[in-house]
Amino acid sequence: MRHLSALAATALVIMIATPVAAGSPSTVYVALGDSLAWGDGASDPASTSYAALLSDYFAGEPHGGAKQYLNLAVRGETTSSYLVGGQAAAAINAISDPTTDTRTVTLSVGGNDLLDLLNEPTDPCVVNPASATCQGLVAIAMSTVAANYPAIMASLSAALAADLGPEKVFVLTLYNPFGGTSSGFEGVVDIGLLGADLMVDCTALSNPMNIGLNDLVACISGAFGAIVIDGYTVVGDNALALTHIGDPGFNIHPNDDGYAAIAKAHRGADRGH
Repeated sequence: MRHLSALAATALVIMIATPVAAGSPSTVYVALGDSLAWGDGASDPASTSYAALLSDYFAGEPHGGAKQYLNLAVRGETTSSYLVGGQAAAAINAISDPTTDTRTVTLSVGGNDLLDLLNEPTDPCVVNPASATCQGLVAIAMSTVAANYPAIMASLSAALAADLGPEKVFVLTLYNPFGGTSSGFEGVVDIGLLGADLMVDCTALSNPMNIGLNDLVACISGAFGAIVIDGYTVVGDNALALTHIGDPGFNIHPNDDGYAAIAKAHRGADRGH
């Protein structure tokens, strides 16, 4: 996810190394995705983003023992740019490094596929989100995610299958940045994320009306064995408290409290597995 006016994407790579015994592979936590994984909106992305907060947790032996933290996230990433812009290749290269043992991967990507429709005041989905033009654009975005997400998960799964030891993959679904704001976008985004049934239900996808972005992210990544983090519930109707949506500039990203809540959801899901 990103500032709605942002057009350029930059990558943040953080590596925190600790000494390991000679000949022993370095254990690694790899964070992948968009500006949520990068930490946009955090007071200090290197320490208060959800990925940074999780790096200490995943370093603990009961939680994977990943002593190094590598953040390859790219601000503004979409599912398409992830596959062709370099992040997918970087992830595979990092996981396939024979000197490392990837223990944990977190992923947050897909939100920009929809939010790209809300960048400018003249965008059809800003002018009238209920219009036929907007709904057509949403349908195209959904089709793109439906095609790209299996490729994203397959590439990660193949690389991890060839890596040393066991791993866990966590995939974050998207929150509604207008949740609880009474904005005209709130209900429309709910449907975009959850479908007409307003829930993630992998058994109800035979009806196209029930397919939202989070259905695609959760059902596809879950089929690959990923642990799905319910980002929608994390924020719920508390977007004003947990994001910057109420600040000038229409910033949809989490604040430090929001990132802490997302990190907490990851820890809880990990302990449940």
